[in-house]
Amino acid sequence: MSSMFLQDNMNEWQGESEKVLQRTSSLLKNTALSDVTFIVGPNTSSKRYVGHRVLLAMTSPVFEAMFYGDMADKSKVIRITDIAPIGFENLLRYAYTDTLKFQTVDDAMLTAYAAKKYLLPHLLRECFNYIERNVSPKNACQVYEFAIIMEAHTLVFQCLNTIDRQTYHVLTSSTFLNVSVGTLELIVRREYLNLYSEFSLYSALYLWAEEECKRRNLDPEIENLRHALENVLPYIRWLTMTSEEFCKGPAKSGLLNKEECYCVFMNLAIQGIIPMPKGLSNETNKRLSPPEYFIVVRYKPTSFHTPVRPIRAFGSHFVVTNRDIFLVGVSIPVRLDSGYYSIRQPRFDGNLRLTYKIQEEKTEREDIDVNFTLSKEKDVRLKLTKPFYLRRGLEYVMELQVRTILAEDVIVPTLRNKRKEDTVEGVTFHFHPIQKALSISNPAEAMEFAEIYFYF
Repeated sequence: MSSMFLQDNMNEWQGESEKVLQRTSSLLKNTALSDVTFIVGPNTSSKRYVGHRVLLAMTSPVFEAMFYGDMADKSKVIRITDIAPIGFENLLRYAYTDTLKFQTVDDAMLTAYAAKKYLLPHLLRECFNYIERNVSPKNACQVYEFAIIMEAHTLVFQCLNTIDRQTYHVLTSSTFLNVSVGTLELIVRREYLNLYSEFSLYSALYLWAEEECKRRNLDPEIENLRHALENVLPYIRWLTMTSEEFCKGPAKSGLLNKEECYCVFMNLAIQGIIPMPKGLSNETNKRLSPPEYFIVVRYKPTSFHTPVRPIRAFGSHFVVTNRDIFLVGVSIPVRLDSGYYSIRQPRFDGNLRLTYKIQEEKTEREDIDVNFTLSKEKDVRLKLTKPFYLRRGLEYVMELQVRTILAEDVIVPTLRNKRKEDTVEGVTFHFHPIQKALSISNPAEAMEFAEIYFYF
């Protein structure tokens, strides 16, 4: 009886909610009842929108302060120049109808700028979700630049993966010619790129330089092209090209002078025969497609044994000393006993928590739910669906508490030869003991992660 009553009330509430949305949706097109007009965008391409102060104030604290705060703007026409019309239009649609209709990634990015300005976190999340689903080689560089401005770290990670693994398609897309100098330098400095030859990278850079000269209203002369590329020339791996590629490209174009060409040709013939000119790379290793992730090792197990106590948690306490990274997974040092007889592999779930302090008095926390399955042959490699963004120099405590303790039919490693520090691909981890860092009451029932997986 009570269940039917509850369901009837839920249906009634849902129906009333839909009616409210219908009424607010009709206001979006009703200019007669509007009490404020917005002119949005630059003077050359602005658009006019009407709105209702009360409804907008209920939607956004920025609008509330604008219309009803101590410094309220009583003007009937409000000029907004730092938001694109399509972004503001989508914001209004969301405010009045609770719906969105993105046509392109550009629309979503422009809407995200509006959502951030007017403090609409739910709308901002919707924008990010749409962009994450639609990152491609064609837009990866533009989305990367957007994500850096918006501090959208998951998007940054996704774009870097796209650039590193689909490099050729990124470089040959028409949008690549419009990337910023900063993004260009980021790509050229990356150790891993999925390229058949460095010549593809050089060709894309040359085309970008020609386009950059047009943007600066300069003739595409060699001096101007070289000046446009001055920040990236030191990172081009000339010595990984074939003699034919170098001859058809850099030597023929004149981008490098005769002395530089001579030195490159000599080193292509006999590696190291003469020094490379200052400002040119002497790197001879070709760029390769990156691994899925890089692995930092806390310890390597020497033997396995049955745990003395049940295992309730796993953890790690560390600092990344020299650069920001993305943490993408961990290794859980537990295996099934070789005598385990069931066909089914036991499955566990739990909560993975990352704790850190940006300011001394304020502790930040990020949580995700995880699950994993044990096997006999190897440790569990737990890969995160979304990465944790780690800032260099901050002290992190990562803790996985399992909801079902691990006690029977499992073996754990003997924890010897723990490393206090490990450096991988130039990224240095400094480890601290976990006993006092974890939140469980009995630290003896916790183990350290054996490995940490990261990307940068």
